[in-house]
Amino acid sequence: MKRPVCLIGMALFLLFSHCDVPKQESGRGHLLIVGGGDKPPDALQEFVALCQGGPIVVITSASASPESSGPDAVELFRQAGAVRISWLHIAGPDTADSDSVAEQLATARGVFFTGGVQSRLMARIRGTRAAQAILQLYNHNRGIIGGTSAGAAVQSEIMITGEGDFSILTADNIETATGLGLLTHCIIDQHFIARQRQNRLLSLVIEKHLPGIGIDEDTAILYRPDDTFRVYGSGSVVVYDPEKSRRFVSEPGERLAAENIRLAILRAGQVYDLRKNRLIL
Repeated sequence: MKRPVCLIGMALFLLFSHCDVPKQESGRGHLLIVGGGDKPPDALQEFVALCQGGPIVVITSASASPESSGPDAVELFRQAGAVRISWLHIAGPDTADSDSVAEQLATARGVFFTGGVQSRLMARIRGTRAAQAILQLYNHNRGIIGGTSAGAAVQSEIMITGEGDFSILTADNIETATGLGLLTHCIIDQHFIARQRQNRLLSLVIEKHLPGIGIDEDTAILYRPDDTFRVYGSGSVVVYDPEKSRRFVSEPGERLAAENIRLAILRAGQVYDLRKNRLIL
């Protein structure tokens, strides 16, 4: 009479013990996007915390002086609490396709791009195994990707190159290229207030009909998997939202015209929801 009870008990034990084992779900991770200048210490601390003790790799491929920008960035992350951190200079596609680089990035929990020239960075890694590893880390392995200045510009699919006449609002005036594409539904601009880049971002917001996020120097956003982001640092973040706007057709070189573009200006501690296009904190 006792045997059926034992069998039932064993079955229940196996069922509930199996349920207690947590599963590592795949999905998007986080982005730390710094507008240039000083990197907010609390934002770097969040970056380190999200890596959960895993390796962090600083990539200096945008920089003209990697021998200084790499160690400087590593030291800042160490001050923020990082232990397993190294810097890597990818000088070209051959290096970016090498087994050693691909393996190093495949085991990373966080990757951070230094400043420099965004076109230089993309020329060195576009379409390579290094780029694939970074996309895998963010899109599927819940890792965190960060960058400052040029390292911020490459994070959106539509990447502003820095070319164009920023004193006017005309069609086809702002030059863009393809970035890493971590963000496909908005456009990032950096050094935003300090270098008066409102016109170039606003031009692209009107033409591409995508939200634009302008991040000032000494300022960062932490972009979350739910498409909200929090502001860190001493500067401002500007959001142009064209969702309910109307654009009037303009020929190349003709003045742009639009109405009902929404504007939000954020400061440290505030949170913006890009899906609902509103400030939530």
